[in-house]
Amino acid sequence: MSNTSHDFIPDLTGKVAIVTGGHTGLGFGTSIELAKHGARVYIASRSGTKFKAAERDILSECPDADLRFLMLELADLNNVREAAKMFAQRFFSSSGMAYSFQVMCVPYEETTEGFEMQIGVNYIGHFLFTKLLIPILQKTAEMTEKGSVRIVNVSSDGHAKLAPKEGIILSDMNMKDNFSVWARYGHSKLANVLHSKALAKRYPNILTLSLHPGTVKTNLSAGPISSTPLYRLIKPLVELGAPGPRKGAANILFAAVSPKLRLECDNGAYLLPIGKVSAPSKVGSDPKMAEDLWEWTMKALRSRGYE
Repeated sequence: MSNTSHDFIPDLTGKVAIVTGGHTGLGFGTSIELAKHGARVYIASRSGTKFKAAERDILSECPDADLRFLMLELADLNNVREAAKMFAQRFFSSSGMAYSFQVMCVPYEETTEGFEMQIGVNYIGHFLFTKLLIPILQKTAEMTEKGSVRIVNVSSDGHAKLAPKEGIILSDMNMKDNFSVWARYGHSKLANVLHSKALAKRYPNILTLSLHPGTVKTNLSAGPISSTPLYRLIKPLVELGAPGPRKGAANILFAAVSPKLRLECDNGAYLLPIGKVSAPSKVGSDPKMAEDLWEWTMKALRSRGYE
């Protein structure tokens, strides 16, 4: 039995969820709790082997869990398109998606389509995946209780602390020169917040949220340690008292399923742990920046053949 309690999670029987990176870290913590409460959970991962390991761990605690594998490589937009197509072929409806997979403070590298890895995986890959599944989510929203269909983007308080002060740099989205890995990470997390606001504006029947999960002990610290050796020394202080991914997933789970969140007043909201609707940074609250980023992303996708 797990000693992790998430009392706010209702019975999720009949619900379907997609969790990107659901085999590890916060994604695993999200996947296991959704499955324990009756949801069918698609764990979207680029590794079938890692999915099998996560499935084994979840089934050992919850033998009746309904888990499915969805091959998803967010750094390859062609694969993202294929993953969305595969899911659409299997199910005509879904009740929500929790986007928890992310890369943090990795050395400069580009995705298959030429995007800097952090903005490419944390934001652009998820943007396309969401775009392709919107018809399914909208159809489901028409048939289910208002506010039950949700998109959850896991951002970070780094969107305010680490991103460039001017916000999204549309003229230099890759930020290859003169920017640190930390600034690129904050940039990608700011994009998550703005993406949620743009989605909420365009799809008012789908509850879209972004959030800061809080400080959590996960394997994401490998990125900061490799990029900034000093982080190895301060890591114990940064993570002092922080929960592991099981408890640390609480804010993600709250955003994904809590009935306390309402479509009418919370669409596009940013949440701090646990379930506290809060104001993001000034640039994260800028509607024009959200619109400009949306238009830039759509143009960037079209230019690469992803309508």
